[in-house]
Amino acid sequence: MARTISLDLGDSGLLGLAEGGGVFGPSPGCALVLGERLFLGEEARQRSRLSPRLVASDFWARLDADPLGPPFPQGLTSADLVHAHLESIWRKAKAGTDEVILALPGVYDESQMGVLLGITQSLAMPVGGLVDAAVAAASAGFPGERLIHLDLGLRRAVATEIRQGDSLVRERVVRIDRFGLDEIHDAQMRGAAEAFVRRERFDPLHDAGTEQQLFDRLPALLAALSREGRATLALAAPGREVAIEFLQAEAEEWTAAFATELSQQVSLLKRHGESTSVLVSSHAARLPGLLARLAAIRGVEVVILQAEAAAAGALRGRAAVRSPSGALRFVTSLPRSDGPKGAMDKAAAILPLPSAAVPAAKPGPRPTHVLLGSVARAITEEPLVVGAAPAAGVRALRLEGEVAGVSRAHCRLFESGGAAFVEDLSTFGTFLNGERVPGRAALARGDRIRVGSPGIELWLITASEG
Repeated sequence: MARTISLDLGDSGLLGLAEGGGVFGPSPGCALVLGERLFLGEEARQRSRLSPRLVASDFWARLDADPLGPPFPQGLTSADLVHAHLESIWRKAKAGTDEVILALPGVYDESQMGVLLGITQSLAMPVGGLVDAAVAAASAGFPGERLIHLDLGLRRAVATEIRQGDSLVRERVVRIDRFGLDEIHDAQMRGAAEAFVRRERFDPLHDAGTEQQLFDRLPALLAALSREGRATLALAAPGREVAIEFLQAEAEEWTAAFATELSQQVSLLKRHGESTSVLVSSHAARLPGLLARLAAIRGVEVVILQAEAAAAGALRGRAAVRSPSGALRFVTSLPRSDGPKGAMDKAAAILPLPSAAVPAAKPGPRPTHVLLGSVARAITEEPLVVGAAPAAGVRALRLEGEVAGVSRAHCRLFESGGAAFVEDLSTFGTFLNGERVPGRAALARGDRIRVGSPGIELWLITASEG
């Protein structure tokens, strides 16, 4: 019996869904080359810390015909590894399949898509259409005039802005190449290893075997910390077992810079006055502290997507994605789902806003203005962005001069429900009366905000004081 399958392809790996049921993968975007042997996906990941120099995890991100270079075999390219990885899934999925819909990252250029389609042709894969994975994931239908899809691959993060009406239209793709899951995992490995060294004088990174143990057991530790706030990790060392207890706050500290930057990017994409849902991929949702930071952004609803969201959306929207034979096009707009609410429930879980994300207003008259030197700017419902180079078109207070530790958009001040708030957007931190702002804080008349080092100081006043 003929069927359609969808494949969600990207540098975090492969995942396929079949019409009528059936899941292929997930298979991580990891390859290990040991002489004549090639390990792919989960097999490669499970050996990755034993032979780290022979691991490739950027082949889906690169997707080109340039040689990988030493220590890999001469002439081996990222396209070769993509071919092998895709073939490993296709062997399991091709029986009875007469159409394949591909959900692709919005950051691929025409050259990369050309390489990918050449690979699918060599595999005799009957590709019927290509769709932006973020748009496909969003097509179940979510609250808000605007959607921001946030994803983490192995080598980069991607934020996709989508306008939502009767249809979903991709408007902008922001690519963050500074980090991805690989670098986040490395930071978590280092953080956990340092804790073992401090408390037990045991370094799990000293030996490849214990390093692989730590790598394998970290995901379960992080999941337990997310659920319960504390958890124990045990490692088998020579002649003994070493176990220590971790707290969620420790795990959040290991990767705080990454979570801060992602939430800052979302905050900058959020448009004043428009209801917005932030759709967080299953990969991104596992970054400790990220969901709380996103929930603290004023005016957004945070939604956690299931791992299959993009593949399911591509399959659901295949009629709109299909291209005429021989004229494949990359679809960046899809009809909005008019199905029952249950369709959305299967694609995602809505994250309630934590009470800690909304600080209580401080007693007394609220500050109406922020004072920098002799310049006073009003605090209104429309946020006032403070920084070294705020984006054009926003209410802004630009900080002049060379000051270390000041981000382009460092923080923003706004009024909500009769109270005034400051929200940190920076990598470096915003300080209120000498204490670092944990995402967002309520303001009172006479408060002082400091940004940068040694710092620029802003005073909070009321109009009567001005």
